Amino acid sequence: METKKKYKVDIYYSTYCSYEVEAKNGEEAWQKVKELDINPNEILSNLERWEEADTIEEI
Repeated sequence: METKKKYKVDIYYSTYCSYEVEAKNGEEAWQKVKELDINPNEILSNLERWEEADTIEEI
């Protein structure tokens, strides 16, 4: 009988959210965006696999 082992598998994805804000400068724009909620629809539409970063570790 074959014994099973336990593994931790991490799958990585690269993605981004794009925001448009009005601000006096880049620093103010960055501060405003950090306070906004993430748009899950945009995350999913920009989602791409990052296979080079995936890991499998026997635990």
